[in-house]
Amino acid sequence: MDALTIVSILSLIVLVAVSAFFSASETAFTSANRIKLKNLVNEGNRRAERCLALLDDYDRLLTTILIGNNLVNILSSAICTWLFTLLFGPVGVIVATVFMLVVLLILGEVTPKTLAKSNPEAIAMRFSKALSILTVIFKPISTIFIGLSRILSRNKEESPTLTEEELVVMIDEIEGEGTLEKSESDLIKSAIEFDDKQISEILTPRVDVVGIDKNASMEELKDLFISSGFSRIPLFDGTIDKIIGVVYAKDFYQRYFENKDTKIEDLMRPVKFLPETATVAKALTEIQKSMVQMIVVVDSYGGTVGIVSLEDVLEELVGEIWDESDEVQHFIIRESDGSYAVLGDADINDMMTEIGVEFDLEDYDEHTVSGYLQYKLNRIPVKGDRVENDAVKMIVSSVKNRRVRMVHVTVKAPVQGSTSE
Repeated sequence: MDALTIVSILSLIVLVAVSAFFSASETAFTSANRIKLKNLVNEGNRRAERCLALLDDYDRLLTTILIGNNLVNILSSAICTWLFTLLFGPVGVIVATVFMLVVLLILGEVTPKTLAKSNPEAIAMRFSKALSILTVIFKPISTIFIGLSRILSRNKEESPTLTEEELVVMIDEIEGEGTLEKSESDLIKSAIEFDDKQISEILTPRVDVVGIDKNASMEELKDLFISSGFSRIPLFDGTIDKIIGVVYAKDFYQRYFENKDTKIEDLMRPVKFLPETATVAKALTEIQKSMVQMIVVVDSYGGTVGIVSLEDVLEELVGEIWDESDEVQHFIIRESDGSYAVLGDADINDMMTEIGVEFDLEDYDEHTVSGYLQYKLNRIPVKGDRVENDAVKMIVSSVKNRRVRMVHVTVKAPVQGSTSE
């Protein structure tokens, strides 16, 4: 075996190793978790910082890896063909092709990519310095390819890196792995959906608002505080559509025992007004900025739709907050026969989640069960009214003051042989 043959064999080994390097680098940087790398950067890891710099120009990094990988694969195949032709004659071309196919597939692709996939951040940081040098070396060539790819894809809209729906799925997966507790997962998902929910979905409706006229006496206000159990009472001027402020129980009782002749208006604190289309996140921002505890929700004509308190907003994040004066109210109760007793004020989407079936709400754009019944009937529901679809049968069981109080809901059995998409 002469020196040239030995050099060729050694070159072949080195080229296959370099091919494995490029393959592992591609998988490592594709699979690397940016959040983990950023956390390492915050801890002072310079190699993680270099990895993020490469990922920030991912098109150039990937182009550099593909150029390098193709160059070494072509060169190794050429050397192997020449070497096997010397050893086996004309049949050496076929032998070299089969040999390089197996070697590159196992040693240059599958094995390095499998190893890189198991620990992508560590591999990426280990190879980051070499790749930083190669991106500079191949920059003239990679710039041409990047320019061509941008010309070909210039009409394509860039999609976001991660949508809210994908993020929720990711959180569910992390919870399934045991990294997050269910309570933590629920809190994060509530925060994600926080800005999508309108305050009209969480408000206390106008008909349930307990308020008092500004000209009422201190005794009347005292009786209202006692009978309602509320710590804040909205103050209006003549009609509930003209709420001008709110009176706190602590302010009232402090002044009441000092001077019973005090005017209610002197105890008034300001409220904030928002349209019913505003989001819950907007309501929280306004509460923080104006330091108020109550939001008055108004329609396009300026009339009062309802009120939202700080507690209502926080409950959208952390769930129900009960205190000693609250009356525990169950919106959806499962009966012994498998049917459900549902309050008219219940959210219809929550109802579908609770009973385990979904149905088309058509053009109904509100959120309460009573509102859905009114939409389907095209009139104010009365006791005994029935609404049916393919999934459920809903019967109005209680009405008070033209308002649906209770609905009896029965889930229909699926038709035999039917399939759901």
